[in-house]
Amino acid sequence: MVSPSPTMKRVCIRAKVVTPRQVAARRGLGGVPPRRTFPGASPDNRHRLSIRARDAPGDESSAAARANAEADARIAAFRATGAGAPDTPADVVAVPFKSTLESLTNTGANRDKPLVPHRWQTVGMMFLAFVLCNMDKVNMSVAIIPMAHEFGWSATQRGMVSAAFFWGYTATQAPAGYLCTRFKGTAVLMAGVVLWSAGTLVAPVAGAFGIAWLCASRVFVGLGEGLAPSSVTNVMSDKIPAGERSRAVSTVFGGLDVGSAVGLLVCGPLIEHFGWQSVFYLFAVLGFLWAAAWPLIRPDAAVDAEEIALADTAAAARASRVTDGDDADKIPYGEFLRSSAVWAIIVAHFCFNWGYYTLLAWLPSYFDLSLGLDVSKSSLLTLIPYITMAAMTPVVGPVADSLVARGWELTKVRKLCQGVSFAGPALCMLGLSVFTPADPSLATPALVAALVGLLSGAFALSAWARAGLYCNHQDISPRYASALLGITNTAGAIPGVLGNMLVGRVLDATGSWTQALFVPAVGVQIFGLVFYTVFASSKRVDRWA
Repeated sequence: MVSPSPTMKRVCIRAKVVTPRQVAARRGLGGVPPRRTFPGASPDNRHRLSIRARDAPGDESSAAARANAEADARIAAFRATGAGAPDTPADVVAVPFKSTLESLTNTGANRDKPLVPHRWQTVGMMFLAFVLCNMDKVNMSVAIIPMAHEFGWSATQRGMVSAAFFWGYTATQAPAGYLCTRFKGTAVLMAGVVLWSAGTLVAPVAGAFGIAWLCASRVFVGLGEGLAPSSVTNVMSDKIPAGERSRAVSTVFGGLDVGSAVGLLVCGPLIEHFGWQSVFYLFAVLGFLWAAAWPLIRPDAAVDAEEIALADTAAAARASRVTDGDDADKIPYGEFLRSSAVWAIIVAHFCFNWGYYTLLAWLPSYFDLSLGLDVSKSSLLTLIPYITMAAMTPVVGPVADSLVARGWELTKVRKLCQGVSFAGPALCMLGLSVFTPADPSLATPALVAALVGLLSGAFALSAWARAGLYCNHQDISPRYASALLGITNTAGAIPGVLGNMLVGRVLDATGSWTQALFVPAVGVQIFGLVFYTVFASSKRVDRWA
């Protein structure tokens, strides 16, 4: 019997005579799920998947076809010898294929798997980006107190500064969704972090030139942060399996809650010891450090089996659309605006953010002007609401995913979670409107504790939106999730402008926090609850998938 040559062994491995499953079985390592790719799979992943060489695009196709033809001739001869499969992948010439085979069979340098799957490393970095995102929101909410005293600003002018951020934030929502469909969400996210960090860095200098320049710098920050929601949604739709979606979304967007708490915790002491300018300089540097670290984790790479499977599915969908003559870059905005399910998300996003953004911008001023608390000296007390929200966030995702796993209809889970995030805060703010004192001198310690408790309840219960409307985009259209979020977040950014300016004007006119802040928020939340409950759906639209 003729022994097969090493060259013949290499050719046979490349020609899939021996699959990774077969190699694993012969080495006693168990089966490996079969994988398949399609034309259009990304170059980074092509060497990892069992794809015929003739399917590879580019100039390699003709050479690959000849190699396959030669391989086919050798396969029959190799099988006729009765020889077994090579015992080790060491004969494989192509290094990428070798390392992939080693990883699939759990041999070689890749024997030890990472403790944290690659997709969750990416989720962790996006979580940190969102922590920084809200730190750069609340720094102005706290710094505006000493700035207003220094520059003599009225409540209306405070509202203008708070609203300036949302002018920029609104402007980039729809473009962000489009950019993520044309470019990678990972690149768009990095651009956003750099942009808002630059705007934060120049804020102290801009403030010295006047309120108009300061507002311009805040618009710049808003432009950068407006890119973040759509970009992370795009990344998660590509990397996160459906069964982990609620946890991933609640983790990433929960970074906003952690950022609010951390920002309030450090802003007070920083301002007290180093001046209000320090919070802008420090937070900007942290943003630039994040941007430097982001490429190091290779967020575009498909490393885990789940990521590779999702890449397969996406490649198959792209190939199918090309075969059917579908324009992959065309976003069906007209269909979106005719869908009641999409309008449910739009209205819910507007109503939810009315309460969230107005409280986020005005809460430090509420503690200062209504309750007589010095935020720089009472930072722990004032950040309790944000801590409760951050503490609730890790609970939300697993609970929602467990309901889905137990057989609950996905639409019912989304409505339940979003309903809690509307009804709970509305009841808490109704209590705040009743018990808020007309004069700071009437704010006894017991009353302050009760009001902080109501605020904490409102923030904690609002965290359930992370498993409600924030997951709904990916439910109905993984393909256009980032574009959909761009649409709904545009509506969600409007309260940041209108709500904050309205609070400032009503507060100047009436001096009542009940009329300026709480009553409008209660009405808007109730309307959102009714509309979303009636019209929301998580049923996937096939032509948007």
